[in-house]
Amino acid sequence: MLQFGIFLHSLVVGFMIFFMVVVSPTIFKALDEANSGAFLRQLFPRMFLYGLIAMLLAFLTTLNSQLNIYWIISAISSILFAINLYIITPKINYHRDEVKLGNSLSEKKFKQFHLFSVALFILQLLGSLYLLLIYYY
Repeated sequence: MLQFGIFLHSLVVGFMIFFMVVVSPTIFKALDEANSGAFLRQLFPRMFLYGLIAMLLAFLTTLNSQLNIYWIISAISSILFAINLYIITPKINYHRDEVKLGNSLSEKKFKQFHLFSVALFILQLLGSLYLLLIYYY
């Protein structure tokens, strides 16, 4: 079962790197601001839900591992995906809408929540990479 958990972490690493290297830069080159915003509002919840499901499955499949680090990182990553999906993304969207309406105070909040979301994303990526490294080396 540990191998399936590692496989799931591999999938998460793959989609996270693909998003950072391919999807994100392409969106801002190919789409104008209105269309890129609409696209990202559809993409992020789905991406975070995919990560949440994958990490919950990884958590469940690594519970019997002799090393607790596998299920601990899987559980933490699950929680961080849930936080991004259910708490941070709605706040980012709200403050982005407020910025468009001219609320200058919301721009700072938007940037803070966005930075926090990116930081969680990177922490999750590093956690999964760490598990892959200790498993394979």
